[in-house]
Amino acid sequence: MNVEPLMQNREQALALFKKYQTHKHGIYSEIDAEISRYAKMVAEGKVLIPALAEIAKHGVNELGQPKLAIMRADKRLCYLDLMSDGRAIMHADRTGWKLARAAASLKFEFPAGTFPASSRTRRLESVVPHIPPDIRPKRGIQNYHILYEAVWRREIPVDPMLLRRVGKTGDVWVVCGAWELTELERMVLAGHMPKS
Repeated sequence: MNVEPLMQNREQALALFKKYQTHKHGIYSEIDAEISRYAKMVAEGKVLIPALAEIAKHGVNELGQPKLAIMRADKRLCYLDLMSDGRAIMHADRTGWKLARAAASLKFEFPAGTFPASSRTRRLESVVPHIPPDIRPKRGIQNYHILYEAVWRREIPVDPMLLRRVGKTGDVWVVCGAWELTELERMVLAGHMPKS
């Protein structure tokens, strides 16, 4: 999966961090603190990406379905409600009944025109990839998300990334790991496929 980091140059990030730290005792806002924090993370070698923007940027496959999906790491299925006006919601609620009350970590909304318009509204589902033990967080897995190349049918995706949202809002995510599922892992996971 090819995604663009927010900033790659560590020296540039360090210079940005130092600039914001120099003026910390003046008029320093919450936004200044956030920029400083992100710059420090990049300077330390962490990779930050705009995951939701990447989903929109990658667009759709030949069937008009988003190429990428995101879901909380403790969920086994991702549901997609694709509206006729190009809006979409990726969520974890099979029925859709509790969608309005779903936690922000379980629901990602994309505005009208994000994806191509179609003649009908569709509900699709995708299997969320399994996290191998060397990458899997030891605790707090509900605080992580998986960004992956979506297969909107009952198949196991191949090329995921483990992410953690940085900040309470916004579209800044730190990449905690990336892996490629082997044929053996995909075969075993297919045998444990969750029921719809």
